[in-house]
Amino acid sequence: MNGARLLAIGAFVCLAGGLSRGDDKVDYAKLIVGKWEVTKADPGTAPPGAIVEFTKDGKMKVTHKEDDKDVSFGGTYKVEGKKVSMKFKIGDDERAKTITITKISDKEMATKDEDDKVVELKRKK
Repeated sequence: MNGARLLAIGAFVCLAGGLSRGDDKVDYAKLIVGKWEVTKADPGTAPPGAIVEFTKDGKMKVTHKEDDKDVSFGGTYKVEGKKVSMKFKIGDDERAKTITITKISDKEMATKDEDDKVVELKRKK
């Protein structure tokens, strides 16, 4: 009987521990702030090597090389849960895009767009 009781208590402790960890909310808006370098990206997204900077005040800037020329553009962003809505202007063309953060930490981030295209980034020092 003691073995069954210990097993039940152990199961409860494991379940309760798992539930309490589920309450921990990731602060995506806080973690996204900073400079990120694109390390891997699906075609039609950001080019590898591009630097994406998200500032605390909701502004973003992207810089990369294209045909040996420095290219940059800026815009704004808003984080709602895992979703990041961005508005930016490239030349005279205004664009809006929403991505989903699939993974984020102090060092790495991965995103997916509406077409399931993936971009992986590493935080710049």
